[in-house]
Amino acid sequence: YGNLDFGTVKGFTVQYDLRRIQNAELRLAYTLQFADGTGSDANSQRGLTTRGNIRTLFPLNFDERHNIQAIFDYRFDSGKRYNGPRIGGVDILANFGINLQLSAVSGRPYTARQRPDRFGGTGTLGSINGSRLPWRLNLDLRMDKTFVFGTGTRNPLSLNVYLRVANLLDTKNVLG
Repeated sequence: YGNLDFGTVKGFTVQYDLRRIQNAELRLAYTLQFADGTGSDANSQRGLTTRGNIRTLFPLNFDERHNIQAIFDYRFDSGKRYNGPRIGGVDILANFGINLQLSAVSGRPYTARQRPDRFGGTGTLGSINGSRLPWRLNLDLRMDKTFVFGTGTRNPLSLNVYLRVANLLDTKNVLG
């Protein structure tokens, strides 16, 4: 079958990068975008009208107006550049780092129904994709430490041990 739908995505991103100062590094990005069109997929306008193809723009299913991404990295170097705590003359946090990643995204649009059913619903409330899901927030953590064996040899061996925690705050985001 033929499909005459179209979509347009417009937006911009502002990004700030703080290069490593001492032990800390930071990256922030904010994106504002508008994804509008006559249909999100080949079947999204199916059955809406019997009078032909109507060219009314609606937010597309994947429209995320606001997107905030942040990465904070804090780590200790080794050797002469080490500036962390020492216990008994040992650099206990040498080659150790912590990384936090934050993602906050505004809710995607959906079409509210008067009576929700398992595979759809009846009676549209408002316009198509006229309602929004709540914001989604996610925070991930990674801690790692690198151990170097054979530092005085020609080919030292490195072992990186890490702990990764996805969804650190145990946020229950609404996805649909």
